[in-house]
Amino acid sequence: MVRRITALLILYASLFIIVPAMQSYDFKDGLTEDYFNHWLEQNVIPNYDTTKIEQVHGAQETNIDYSLGSSFQTDNETVINSEYEGDFVIKNQPGAFHMLLVRDGIVTGGYTNSSDVSFGKMSLDGMNREELREVYGEPLDYIRKQWKRLKVEHDEYDVFDAGNYYAYFFYDIHENDKANGMLIINKDEVIEINDLYNHPSQEDNEQMHFNLVNATRAEYGYSTLERDAAADEVAYYHSADMAENNYFDHDSPDGRTLKDRMLNGSVDFRLAGENIATGHTSPIFAHHSLMNSPSHRVNVLNDQFNYLGVGIEYNGDNVPYYTENYIQK
Repeated sequence: MVRRITALLILYASLFIIVPAMQSYDFKDGLTEDYFNHWLEQNVIPNYDTTKIEQVHGAQETNIDYSLGSSFQTDNETVINSEYEGDFVIKNQPGAFHMLLVRDGIVTGGYTNSSDVSFGKMSLDGMNREELREVYGEPLDYIRKQWKRLKVEHDEYDVFDAGNYYAYFFYDIHENDKANGMLIINKDEVIEINDLYNHPSQEDNEQMHFNLVNATRAEYGYSTLERDAAADEVAYYHSADMAENNYFDHDSPDGRTLKDRMLNGSVDFRLAGENIATGHTSPIFAHHSLMNSPSHRVNVLNDQFNYLGVGIEYNGDNVPYYTENYIQK
């Protein structure tokens, strides 16, 4: 009896594992990583059911649609480094702000806060937390970074397993958990990174942060802001001071306030406000966290402000510090 069961198990393995593996074997290059991953995806890892997503997308109306995995060539557009393997191509279109994540000429994901943009049939159009969980199932507790796990449980966003992609949806907790941001990332963009922080340059992160603020103001019906070089410098030095001296506060240890820093930095202003954040892996997460904080949201969505300064710096452990200085001239 034992021999018969063993023989049946071997036969089963031959039919469902060994034979498919041989079919995917490349006799010129051998069982390379690509072929091995392809075999796993086709024969071991369950396929993701996109039926619900396609049904939702069919009911949603997006004017700008991107096919994940398609080729893409930049055309005099702004390209900035991301915290992932690819780069972000900024598409600063009125009412349809989005950033395409592109790696080696292939679309591997993207971010948007617009209901007019979709990536791989995924859109935030008209969705909230409850509706998204009905479509995508239970959110993930963690994502992989090489052999490590990064916890992603959070009240302000959900992360869903969408086959080869992680789908982040950010929520506005002050407006019934409506989805106000979406980040789609090919898993390889994350899995291949070992560190918690994979920093782009300060300048690239600041440019992204500035664009995110204006994109949100546009979506919520507020005028966009101009960038102010003097306010940029004041914001940067406050971030640098916090990073170097290991504190997190609007007032510096020597007693200087936002007003003091503005005056010392020769910033022309009649009204000023400041937002600070730390620890978030990118401006995307920092921005959405600030939007969900009442005392910081009032600065982002304040129609009296018409200029913005942004400054980002990292401490010795690569933890980022973010400062936004809003001003009215």
